[in-house]
Amino acid sequence: MNSSIENGGKTHARYAHKHYPKIIELKCDKCESRIIATNQNVPDGIEHFMDISDFEKKWNLVCLNCTFRAELNWDEMKEFDFWLKTEIRNIEFWSWNIDHLNMILKKLKKADLKSDKWEFFQSYIPKDWLLKFNSEREIRKIEKLKEK
Repeated sequence: MNSSIENGGKTHARYAHKHYPKIIELKCDKCESRIIATNQNVPDGIEHFMDISDFEKKWNLVCLNCTFRAELNWDEMKEFDFWLKTEIRNIEFWSWNIDHLNMILKKLKKADLKSDKWEFFQSYIPKDWLLKFNSEREIRKIEKLKEK
């Protein structure tokens, strides 16, 4: 996850924005399965939140396959990789979670995002993704991430 969060040139997390999802899907270092990381400070029903003071940085991590459990701060979470991540045409593609992935797919398919709860994040999609991931072949590869 480190390169995706820290390196704005390769991600849509650029400009050091402070808008975060409540749930992030990560890869477990122990068993290589999916971890659900949840920010417990954010109320239910909120998909993503603004944090300008760094107080919302505690996350509960639970692996869906093994016994790994942890409560980590934002910096510690950067040691994990994203679950929904692949490489297409030598370009790293990733998403925070399945809902975020669905929004990116809609954008790549040129669907209307006006009612999408993740619409805010479309401005952070890298230009490379929009230019190079618009064929059926690339879109199918991204859609395969949903089957993980």
